[in-house]
Amino acid sequence: MNSYLKEQISNNSTPIVFDYDGVLFEARWYKERINMRDETDELLLEAMKRGENLDTAPMPFMLEFVKTLKNDLYVLSSMHNDIEYDYKKKQIAKYYPDIPVDHVIMATSIDNKTVHLEKILKEYGSFIYIDDTHQALMKYENYFGDECKFFHVSSLYV
Repeated sequence: MNSYLKEQISNNSTPIVFDYDGVLFEARWYKERINMRDETDELLLEAMKRGENLDTAPMPFMLEFVKTLKNDLYVLSSMHNDIEYDYKKKQIAKYYPDIPVDHVIMATSIDNKTVHLEKILKEYGSFIYIDDTHQALMKYENYFGDECKFFHVSSLYV
């Protein structure tokens, strides 16, 4: 693990916020393939109704890593609808019992994540955010400044 991240996590009073797709679970896995270039809200909704894009597997390393944490833990994910939100809450409860289900937060967009991160910041005074999207991490880091820490998920694996 990145030594700076390890140092930040050691402060148990700082909450850790994880993105869902690509961090805690594999991202965009479908029983029947939907090409990303063809993905529309309508196709995603139909796939969700059939349960085709809700069959994701947890990251084995993350399963073990999360068990070691003493911090308050959150999941903040951009979701398309309540079907996806309910599924992700069930997956968290099943595989990550150390993360309270009421700490699974639905954002309606990447931009909407800042609203929820602001609430966590207001409650705790800081947070650690882990995501797999460099562009989003840079955006949030510029928005929140130095009081919060932002890490790419790969920082856990070094």
